[in-house]
Amino acid sequence: MLPLGALAEHLDGTLVGDADVSIHGVCSLDEQAPDAIAFSSATTSAALAEVLGSLQARALVVSNTIDEFPDPGPPLIRVQAPLPAMISLVPLFYAEIEIERVISDKADIHPSAEVGRDVHIGAFCSVGAHAIIADEAVLYPGVVIYPHAAIGSGSILHSGATIRERCVVGRDSVVQNGAVIGSDGFGYYPTPEGHQPIPQVGVVTLDDKVDVGANTCIDRAAFGTTPISRGVKIDNLAQIGHNVSIGQDTIVCGDVAIGGSTKIGKGAVLAGASSFADHLEIADGARFTGRAAAGHAQKYEKGDYTGYPARPITQWKREQVMIRKLPSMLKRLRELEKAVEGQP
Repeated sequence: MLPLGALAEHLDGTLVGDADVSIHGVCSLDEQAPDAIAFSSATTSAALAEVLGSLQARALVVSNTIDEFPDPGPPLIRVQAPLPAMISLVPLFYAEIEIERVISDKADIHPSAEVGRDVHIGAFCSVGAHAIIADEAVLYPGVVIYPHAAIGSGSILHSGATIRERCVVGRDSVVQNGAVIGSDGFGYYPTPEGHQPIPQVGVVTLDDKVDVGANTCIDRAAFGTTPISRGVKIDNLAQIGHNVSIGQDTIVCGDVAIGGSTKIGKGAVLAGASSFADHLEIADGARFTGRAAAGHAQKYEKGDYTGYPARPITQWKREQVMIRKLPSMLKRLRELEKAVEGQP
């Protein structure tokens, strides 16, 4: 429990209301708690008034662009950016679970593996020959590290994650449950005897501060590398094909599928269930909406894309307007045809 005045001081914000109000935690506006503080992204007094009309939380973090408040009203803290401010309050109320840095006697670690300082390796983990587990890495129970793989310092691998042979996970990265880093790429060639596999002898490299979601698969390169750059964030259930490269700080949302050898630039956003054919070039900062399907063009410049096939949003909007007009246009056309046919 903390007084609201202390929270305002922590946020370097402006308090509106009683500084002695007790706050017992944080909450969202969707699931409000009567003794907690929430935040609103409203930027006008009118928008804030709608939020306050259903407010059940004890206090609210709001934007300092708002300068009109109901009187009386709930206690508020005005800050420049409400969301980052709210995030900074979380550690004041909730402590992360501390992992005891031990190596379980139920883990299978090859004698040639290199294990750093303050590492945690849980029960039923498997660490292969010549694998490297750097300082302060955490392997939850059931993680599998294949031979010659390397895990960077401070990285966290959750239960069920698999890092295949010779693949690399950088520093301070997170691999969620069930993800596979370095599964064989999907490569075959036809022969009279049936489809024959193309050897997948490359690797996957995750740079520092990469997050990989649950049950995501990143395929190893056929030859060379599937590189995932620093700061890339990948959601659950994504499929990233062999030899794909993803630029720094790009966002890959859930259920995205990227075909082999496609190059994704820096700061791109691939929204949920969007799909990308093989050998495409996606420029820095390009953004694709959910279920957009790229592949009918070889290169996509910086901009916003949507639809099937994916095309610039402005173009797609014009097409949607025209499509809605088609029934009336067809009706008029038929009337004109009848009129022309009826002329002598």
